[in-house]
Amino acid sequence: MGIRIFITSVSANSAVKKCQQLIVDVLTAKSIPFELVDISAPENEELKMFMREKAKPKEGQVNPMPPQIFSDDEYLGDYQAFDEAVEDNCLDVFLQLASATKTSEATVTLG
Repeated sequence: MGIRIFITSVSANSAVKKCQQLIVDVLTAKSIPFELVDISAPENEELKMFMREKAKPKEGQVNPMPPQIFSDDEYLGDYQAFDEAVEDNCLDVFLQLASATKTSEATVTLG
């Protein structure tokens, strides 16, 4: 399964559309494979319910709104969390593609 982005193709909200497209653009540019799940498609009703159960709604919302990001069945966050990971240059960690701590095996010789 890997990275799954839950989106909607029928939103009249331009901010939602923009956020969805930015996620797709970033992942595509970084050659990170992902699956789009359109929760507005009737055949994805079960996946829509899964997203609503696992994702966290923002304050004032009854249900979480797309886009929502998962790694397999684990909830990772919404667009804001994704954007912060991109800005902090830790997208691989956010998407669980790399560990949070990396060690370097470089040596320095002074002489």
